Amino acid sequence: MNRVLVTGADGFIGRHLVRRLLESGCSVRALVRRPPERPAWPGDVKTVAADIRDRERMDSCGEDCDTVFHLAACSTTVSGLLRDENEYGSVNVEGTRNVLDAAAKAGVTSFVFFSSVKAAGEETRGCEDESCIPRPQTPYGRSKLMAERLVMEYGGEHDLHAVSLRLPMVYGPGSRGNLMTMIAAVDRGLFPPMPRMDHRRSMVHVGNVVDAALLAATRPAARGRCYIVTDARPYTTREIYEAVCRGLGKRVPRWQMPVGLLKALAGVGDAWGRVLPGRVPFDSHTLQKLLGPAWYSGGKIQRELGFVPSMSFEEALPELIRWYRENRRDARGRALG
Repeated sequence: MNRVLVTGADGFIGRHLVRRLLESGCSVRALVRRPPERPAWPGDVKTVAADIRDRERMDSCGEDCDTVFHLAACSTTVSGLLRDENEYGSVNVEGTRNVLDAAAKAGVTSFVFFSSVKAAGEETRGCEDESCIPRPQTPYGRSKLMAERLVMEYGGEHDLHAVSLRLPMVYGPGSRGNLMTMIAAVDRGLFPPMPRMDHRRSMVHVGNVVDAALLAATRPAARGRCYIVTDARPYTTREIYEAVCRGLGKRVPRWQMPVGLLKALAGVGDAWGRVLPGRVPFDSHTLQKLLGPAWYSGGKIQRELGFVPSMSFEEALPELIRWYRENRRDARGRALG
């Protein structure tokens, strides 16, 4: 792995991946949808502006590259809104096809696709792994599963070292996702004390994702595989809530919000959502994100590739809090505005 193309390089995971590749001595081509005003990487990274849906534009993007990390995608928004199914298909499926075509034309030898556990479904029954039958329930999840199958198909047809990585919620400094929303809300006293429930949710630190991606790209045993990547253990929402309180220097409330009251509030949010434009702050979708089980096993990639998660949520929290405080105004505006 010497000459690398990273699609979606200006995204949260992409920025971390590009930095790690540069530290490893790789030559990096960063594909972004729009030219950045201030690139998040050194000037020796070649930046290419292209929409992966543009087949002609993508045709030459893989030239002289031996490895592709494909991150560019249409995903759910921070607020949880789902886009049109056709949009997911055009970006996540047909866009992936264009990237694969470019890789095949260039003679790329290794292709790592960043997928999502949403390709398997929205909730789990106990701890689930790669052997579970996928039952995606959203346009996003269905598009990711279709793209995974496309990647494996191209791998077989073009003698390509193709790997898919299914990721749960990814967190780390610079993230704009649900965890940073939670930190901002707890800091402002707007997040209710979560009930103690045994529903577990898997997460993964961005550093662990990058470690897994590099192994997937270089280990022969990864060829043709799909791997779930997680932290070493899952967390309950209450555990996360209490850790965030302590990290912010706030007292952990002794009381907890009754589940019945949360469901009633979510029902009110659903009713308001039917008459108001956009998403309301709290509805059944939000409640599912907080309390629904989403527990996955990362054992397969650990057994086959020797992957060891190097960072846990508890270890990462001080850096997350520091990043939040340094970017507080922007974080609050994005999370709660």
